[in-house]
Amino acid sequence: MKYTHYMKRRIAGEERGVPVRLMHKSNLRTFCDQVGVPAPAEIARFESVNDIDLDGLPDSFVLKPAFASTAEGVMLLERKGSQYYDAMSKKCWSVDEIVKLQQTIFEKYSGVRNRVTLVEQRVDCSEGLSIPADYKFLGFQGEIGIIIRIDRTGDKLIMSYYDGNFVPIVDERVRFNSDIAELEYKLPPKDWRKLLNLARRVSVAVPTPCARIDLFADTNGPLLGEITLTPGSFYYAAGHTLTRAEDERLGLLWEKAESQLSVC
Repeated sequence: MKYTHYMKRRIAGEERGVPVRLMHKSNLRTFCDQVGVPAPAEIARFESVNDIDLDGLPDSFVLKPAFASTAEGVMLLERKGSQYYDAMSKKCWSVDEIVKLQQTIFEKYSGVRNRVTLVEQRVDCSEGLSIPADYKFLGFQGEIGIIIRIDRTGDKLIMSYYDGNFVPIVDERVRFNSDIAELEYKLPPKDWRKLLNLARRVSVAVPTPCARIDLFADTNGPLLGEITLTPGSFYYAAGHTLTRAEDERLGLLWEKAESQLSVC
């Protein structure tokens, strides 16, 4: 069965035992502590958007709603007098404007319980980027099927693709939509081995056949950003799609991982 067919089954709720709790960013801290995985330090958490208080926080930090999808509502903030510069939006915000934006996200996800907003340390990107590159590893119980790198520093996303050993993909196995982002054939980062090893570790620790492991390359070593169990990559075919052969290859990795878990 193809990877996209497995993902369709999961999204439809037909797969049993999917540890969906791990997709809520506020639960990730417990997971990291249990399995010994490094992640950005949590500085504060606000149980409600009405509790958001930036006084007493460091001059530089990340503010993000733990309940939202993708990078929605994530702000990389640096204090500039009475305002804060956000590297994501590339503009300055007053405290009231920040709270108003977070209120909008809070209300958008009104059906979600436990709408916590987190304050975390800023990643000191080992590649020197103001917004750390996002490395997304599609893992199948320790085996990495494909790696996606997203550079968010420009006005348009820049995407790079690698195979499971961090070798750049330069052929047609991933079909790319240039209307969504720019494509870059980029060599892996200098600390690629550490990133790959951590992705494999986390993949094994998550009790499910397939999980996308999102990592950041910090100067002190890789950090876990989040775990996504229903990634839109390839399934929704908006920004990129897989060839039939690649879809089937990833499907075989899913099948193999599923068999491994059933034996345990």
